[in-house]
This record gives sequence, C-alpha cells and structure tokens, in this order.
Amino acid sequence: MKLIDKIQERYKERNKVFLTLDILFTLLSMGVAIWMLFLAIPALTGSSQSTHFLVILTIVMTIFLGMTYGIRVIEMIVTGKREYFALMLFVTILMFGIATFEWWLLV
Repeated sequence: MKLIDKIQERYKERNKVFLTLDILFTLLSMGVAIWMLFLAIPALTGSSQSTHFLVILTIVMTIFLGMTYGIRVIEMIVTGKREYFALMLFVTILMFGIATFEWWLLV
C-alpha cells in the first residue's frame, strides 16, 4: 500500500500536463522496447531478416527516453524545483547524443 500512496502523493504534487507527457513518452519508449524484443528474437534465429528496422526502433526509443527526461528538466525549470537538475540535464543531453550517434551509424 505504501507504493500506491507514494504514487498518489507524486500525482498530487506534479503539474498534470508534465505528468501526462512524462507518462506518454515513458509508455511509448516501453512499447517500442517490447516491439523490438518481438522483432529481435526472430532476427537472431534466422539470418534472412534485416536489422536496419531494429536500429531505427532503437533510435526512436532513445529519442522517446530523451524526451521523457527533457520533459522532467522543463518541469524543473518551470516549477523551480532544482533537485537533481544537473543530473537530469546531463541524462537528457546524453540520450539525444546517443540517438544522434545511432542515426550517424545508420547513415
């Protein structure tokens, strides 16, 4: 029950728009990760499938993760809560950097 109480407490103290965007991008990245899992298993067992689509899905998942952290950084700026701000900003830049590097490797 403590987990449910903690979730309800975080829901009450966060801005609803940022919370909705945070949940949306987190669910999208999780959905892409599960989709990648279902596509990767047949690609590993057979050599006939191309892996370019999996790389594109990896890029999309990394962008969604970067957007999740970006939303949290913007929320911190708007609300004035600066706890872990530098860490969140670093992770956001890292995620977008990884997505850019993955895109560069694909092209």
